[in-house]
Amino acid sequence: MNESFNVSVPYLQMKSVRVRDSKFGLALVLETSLQSGGYVLGFKIDPTEKLQECLQEVQSLHRVYSTSPIFGVEYEMEEKGGTSTGMAMEPMQDDVDIEADEKSDAFAAYFADGVKEKDREPVYSAELGLAIEKLRDGFTLSELWEVI
Repeated sequence: MNESFNVSVPYLQMKSVRVRDSKFGLALVLETSLQSGGYVLGFKIDPTEKLQECLQEVQSLHRVYSTSPIFGVEYEMEEKGGTSTGMAMEPMQDDVDIEADEKSDAFAAYFADGVKEKDREPVYSAELGLAIEKLRDGFTLSELWEVI
C-alpha cells in the first residue's frame, strides 16, 4: 500500500459517502457520479472513532455544498438606465491654471521636423563632452533636457 496516496474529489462529483465493510475491515467509501467516472474509493481509517468523525465531517460538508453549490465566480447584474444612489458624481472644476509659454515647446518642435531628409551636421557640445546634432535655431540643450 502506498502511504503517500492522495485523492481530491470535488463535492460536485460525489454521489455518496458511507462506511462499508471490506476485506481490510470498516472503510470510508466515496462513490463518484457516472459523469465523473463512477469511481468507488475506499479509505481505511483507524481507530473506528476517527472513521466515524471523518464520515460525519465529509457527509456534512457534502450536504452543505449540495444545498447551495458554488459553480465559479459569483456576480450580480446591475439594472441599466436606472438611477443609482451614491454612484453619480458631480463634475468637479480642476484648479489648474494653464500658463501661456511664449517660447515654443522644444519637444513638439523636434517632432514637427518629421520629414527631414538628412541629419544636421554634428557639433561638439562642451556641456555634454561629446558630439551632438546641431540644435535648431532658438533652442538650447537645457530646454531639450527639460522634456525628460
